[in-house]
Amino acid sequence: MEKIGNVVLDDTHYPGEDLYSDGAVEDHILQLVQTYPESEYPQVIAREKDWAVMYHLAHGRENILSWYPFEPGAKVLEVGSGCGAVTGALASVADSVTCIDLSKKRSMINATRHKDSDNIQICLGNFQDVEQGLERDFDYATLIGVFEYGRGYIGGDKPYHGFLSTVMEHLRPGGKLLMAIENKFGLKYWAGCREDHVGTYFEGLEGYPQTEGVRTFTRPELIEIMEECGYTDYQFYYPYPDYKFPLTIYSDRYLPKIGELKNNLCNFDRDRLLLMEEEKVYDQIIKDGLFPLYSNSFFVEITKPGAEKKQQTEQVFYTKYSSGRVPEFSIQTRIVQNIVGKPMLYKKAGFLAGQKHISHMEEAGRRLQALWQNQNLLYVNHYISQRDRIEFEYLEGITLEEQLDLLLEQGGYQETVEHICSALQRLKDSAPTEAFEMTPEFQQVFGQAEIPSGEPAVSVADVDLIFSNILCTEDGGWHVLDYEWTFFFPVPVRFILYRALHYYLELSPRRRKLKDYYDFYGAFGITAAHQNIYEKMEQQFQNYISGDSISLAGLYPVMGKRALPLEALLQGTDRRRVQIYLDYGEGFSEQDSYFIEAYYQEKLEYTVRVPEQAAGIWIDPALSACILREVQLSWAENGLPVQYRTTGFSLEENCFLFDNSDPKIIIEEIPQGGGNIQVSYQISILEQETAALLMGKMNPPERRKKKSWGLLKG
Repeated sequence: MEKIGNVVLDDTHYPGEDLYSDGAVEDHILQLVQTYPESEYPQVIAREKDWAVMYHLAHGRENILSWYPFEPGAKVLEVGSGCGAVTGALASVADSVTCIDLSKKRSMINATRHKDSDNIQICLGNFQDVEQGLERDFDYATLIGVFEYGRGYIGGDKPYHGFLSTVMEHLRPGGKLLMAIENKFGLKYWAGCREDHVGTYFEGLEGYPQTEGVRTFTRPELIEIMEECGYTDYQFYYPYPDYKFPLTIYSDRYLPKIGELKNNLCNFDRDRLLLMEEEKVYDQIIKDGLFPLYSNSFFVEITKPGAEKKQQTEQVFYTKYSSGRVPEFSIQTRIVQNIVGKPMLYKKAGFLAGQKHISHMEEAGRRLQALWQNQNLLYVNHYISQRDRIEFEYLEGITLEEQLDLLLEQGGYQETVEHICSALQRLKDSAPTEAFEMTPEFQQVFGQAEIPSGEPAVSVADVDLIFSNILCTEDGGWHVLDYEWTFFFPVPVRFILYRALHYYLELSPRRRKLKDYYDFYGAFGITAAHQNIYEKMEQQFQNYISGDSISLAGLYPVMGKRALPLEALLQGTDRRRVQIYLDYGEGFSEQDSYFIEAYYQEKLEYTVRVPEQAAGIWIDPALSACILREVQLSWAENGLPVQYRTTGFSLEENCFLFDNSDPKIIIEEIPQGGGNIQVSYQISILEQETAALLMGKMNPPERRKKKSWGLLKG
């Protein structure tokens, strides 16, 4: 028996050595948690760029449990607690947490990071040895990423049945087991992800023919195991994109809608294939009512029989987490059924520091209601402010975004354009305007934007009037569902319209085609100069929200592993993948590089973020000989051309031939403070022999000159 801080480690059943380990990385993680407070873990993860560090220390791991409505005074059993990824979430709501884990090293990591908690006990040893001495009156037990290893815990002919029954024996009647596990038939596996536990393609889909010791299950298989063990009171939930780092928790009461599932590239652990566009396939699955069968993960609540069933204070059937925000703005959005059976939506702070932001929403609702009431074009969703949250009326209807997508799906370009223009005009007319005046508060949020003098502005500005935040009801009303980003200082009306357009048109290739059909920005007086200003404002706004926090999507370009499209497989390699190298004054290296997925389009457009400390940039447009045409590089902040040179041969203006597998665009003049480079070009991949043949048609002196100097200006 020993203690680390307030946490007790009971080694009564510890065999004397760790029988499983991830090796030296666990020693490194222990050193990290001994050195840094939990508040600095996001910066540690971004600096380490290591999957194991991210997997064990990222706060987002707690999302799988922090939404769940635990009863007050709970006594919790956590089986397979590991490095404590979710232990803190349990300790923050329970009276006591009893952890079981076989690894002493992992348990030391767990105890160290939670050393200030006085309600955690960690029992070291094999589950079968430890569980025999445990009480049988726990209110909750958890198996988070553990049930799939049931054969190793229990053994026997039906190890998963035995594991489930053994854990349930330690619950009081009416107690609940909370299980999170991958779905064997999760769409990501069909789309080209490797099986999470064994790292091979299609192993789970084929029934694990090459694997012993681990199994995941489909929804029907889990139901069969539960019911054969005598447990028929269960609820399924669907963490998205998976249970490890869920951004949204769906349920059978609230399933995803078409167009919602867009965060599908999150393979931080290993390379994957891209065999389909998962967003489009998800849309078809959702349309046909099959999402519960193809969700990547399950969260299952199993209730032990034997107690009189009582009504929970609330039953959560949808949770959405804000991602990559500073604690002051981190919130959860939940849809619940309250104790009288009515659905209700509310937002609550993810951290204590966020309570001020919740109070701000209440004030925003009052001011917007007063601002919009004369025009009757927009309505504030009714709200009630409670002690730790703000509750909203649960409305039935369809979002403006869904409405537009339906029109577009039916092929009605002209009708869709007219509907968008009508919506923008409605937003524009919803409130009286005044001449814009720069304020210190504006500068704090949006930076030193060069707003033209006298530009129309609103003094109470909901800048998040994007189409997905507007619900259209049967009575014709347009209800603003979310007004957390409302500011009490003048903001240009055109910026609000710009954001509505940007977040609809730019998030989907199908919607982007509308820009070729109609100039929405020009129609509402948003010139190219305005767009440059507003883009910079948006970047400053996102920096204001995120601070030093980094979202899952923000980490993917830096830490994500390769995603190889089907076309790359047919060609034999992922030759069109873009790699960005950063020089921080010590030269270029693989360590300071990241990838941008190019998706094998002929015309590529992407943004390269240039950190403040960077002294130079290499852009590798492909891993092959190629031709780049119509090459354009410009600074996003001011639209000025980027000074660059290449390792290729200039065929004509802004057109280059690269005759080897290491083409490069080199940028050596970086403005103070860094910036963002907008890159676009057309690319044609060449076989080495074809490139050599083209080179042979150019005279040698011409070749030498152009290769030596490249292009000196953009």
